[in-house]
Amino acid sequence: MTEYRLEASLHGAMPDLSRRELLKRAVALGSGAALAELFLPAQFLSSASAQGVAQAIAIANPLAQMPDRGWERIYRDQFAEDDSFVFTCAPNDTHNCLLRAHTKNGVIVRISPTYGYGKARDLYGNQASHRWDPRICQKGLILGRRIYGDRRVKAPMIRKGFKEWVDSGFPRRGDGTPRSDTSKRGYDEWLQIGWDEALSIAAWTLRNVAETYNGEDGAEKLLEQGYEPAMVEAMHGAGVQAIKMRGGMPLLGIGRVFGFYRFANMLALLDRKLRPDASDDEIVGSRAFDNYAWHTDLPPGHPMVTGSQTVDFDLFAAEHAKLLVLIGMNWICTKMPDGHWIGDARLHGTRVVVISADYMPTANKADEIVILRPGTDTAFLLGVARELISKGMYDREAVIQRTDLPLLVRVDTGERLAAGDVFPGYRNARLENYVTLKTEEELAAPPAPPFTAGKQVVPTELRDEWGDYVFWDRETDEPVAVSRDEVGARFAGDPALNGTFDVKLVDGTTVKARTAFSLLSEYLDENFDVQTTSEVCNVDPQAVRSLARQLAENKGNALLAAGLALPGDGTVDRREPVRPGARLDEAGAREALLQGRVGALLELRGAAAALTGRDHHREDAYANPDEAHLVRQLELAPRQREVVVRRREEHTAEAGGGLLQRVALDELVRVLGPRLPS
Repeated sequence: MTEYRLEASLHGAMPDLSRRELLKRAVALGSGAALAELFLPAQFLSSASAQGVAQAIAIANPLAQMPDRGWERIYRDQFAEDDSFVFTCAPNDTHNCLLRAHTKNGVIVRISPTYGYGKARDLYGNQASHRWDPRICQKGLILGRRIYGDRRVKAPMIRKGFKEWVDSGFPRRGDGTPRSDTSKRGYDEWLQIGWDEALSIAAWTLRNVAETYNGEDGAEKLLEQGYEPAMVEAMHGAGVQAIKMRGGMPLLGIGRVFGFYRFANMLALLDRKLRPDASDDEIVGSRAFDNYAWHTDLPPGHPMVTGSQTVDFDLFAAEHAKLLVLIGMNWICTKMPDGHWIGDARLHGTRVVVISADYMPTANKADEIVILRPGTDTAFLLGVARELISKGMYDREAVIQRTDLPLLVRVDTGERLAAGDVFPGYRNARLENYVTLKTEEELAAPPAPPFTAGKQVVPTELRDEWGDYVFWDRETDEPVAVSRDEVGARFAGDPALNGTFDVKLVDGTTVKARTAFSLLSEYLDENFDVQTTSEVCNVDPQAVRSLARQLAENKGNALLAAGLALPGDGTVDRREPVRPGARLDEAGAREALLQGRVGALLELRGAAAALTGRDHHREDAYANPDEAHLVRQLELAPRQREVVVRRREEHTAEAGGGLLQRVALDELVRVLGPRLPS
């Protein structure tokens, strides 16, 4: 680089000094001798011409004049591009961010956001906010490294052991299970094969699976392997139905995941070949499983109840809340493109509380952190609910309008009291507000275009199964029927939340009924007082009281955001939808005592909504463990074991006690038997 000299003179005697020489000499300015040396006569300095270089150019003001600025092109051109293209980024998540790739010489040199989200409009002409821009995360910024990385698989690969099984003709045992060494998974060698061979192996494998489990012989094999009879019956003898299509995480782009569904439909051609005598109406493709049904990495209750995935609040709603409670949700890591909404919310004064089993990246964005024992998050929230109810801090209006806690429950059966059992000649109310009822014939017609239905479409047969329910009106002091249409602002009446009532049925008998709210209150009082919750969750009792107080102070302005975590033993924590009329079943009874997760009858969703005064809840979660899992959990959680044993002593089938305790403990004792201490 050219060495520029600075014009400086001391009474016309000081020669030109190079910038480098000036800085070099300035290092020693700490002493007077060094300062004097800086201004020595010219004979001690060699001139530029004497060194055989071009004569220096004197510049009076380097900010106004620079002789050679060609070097700046290095910095200007580092972001130059030949072309660019827009793509959807979905490497390991479902954000599907719209990004722009910039190319030079046919190679992606950088990736940037498109800044196009603010231009989007919906079907009604509403325009999106530019506040969603720039929408990109760290993974998207460096996606180019993944594309050109040396570890990228660029050719078909197959596990050596699997290829040996294919080459030997797909040998199977009598029950249909593959006769191959599956223990090599994770350790086996990978072989590179050609595309033609790879496609042939995939096709022959699919055909072999469909042939193996086709017809009555195939059904017998599946039953022998332990599949549920209802699942096998649902196949109707079609072997292709044993093939489950589902786009893995790297394939969740909107076009890619539906490509699997299209291929599932195409397998109807294979079904026709394997079942030539079947009618056209009986020919089917393979099963298409979504993420919720396949491994429930997201709450399956959403599509089961609404028919749509992830029906929840939009992430920008955080800044409209005064209290944001993140429960097992690592927002900063799992929602990186939307992490700024937490910061925006805090700038608006929102208080953030993080409840987690570990200290994770989102925790350092919180005002308050609750670190609890893994698998006890629901127990913690039940303790908070108990604190709210026992101190009278809950929102009565929200409980009445947005939950089923006012409904009456029969003490003798544990089921909700049906309106048809109370009122002679009762006919279910016509539902018009939230759903559209259709017959099977109407449902067979082509569906309406997306986003045009307006209401959830429900089979007419399901309406009779739902039925209508009953609450006890405080003003009239009598039972009143209520339907699904009468919720929220449409709810009329003044229901009692506590109490036991004698209700005369249409058959002339009288049964005792209690409100679901009173049953929940009793259960919480006897199992989730602050001290017990503290010991089960391994948290300070003040953490329970603090969250309850903050929720009570922010009625209608609190947002509960729950993630889906894994229990301590690694099994998937399954989220179940709340079904009207559901009873405290076997799985719910076990888990209620072991991890504080109650069944559908207790309706934690109602308690969660009551906490906030808004319907910002997620479905209650409880696992469906087998017996070995239950025993293992008891062994790993001595405090929970102690609680179970104590409750068994206090509430036996013969003695008194709450209905829910008796049902749950009877079931638990039956399942665990002698494993519980006497």
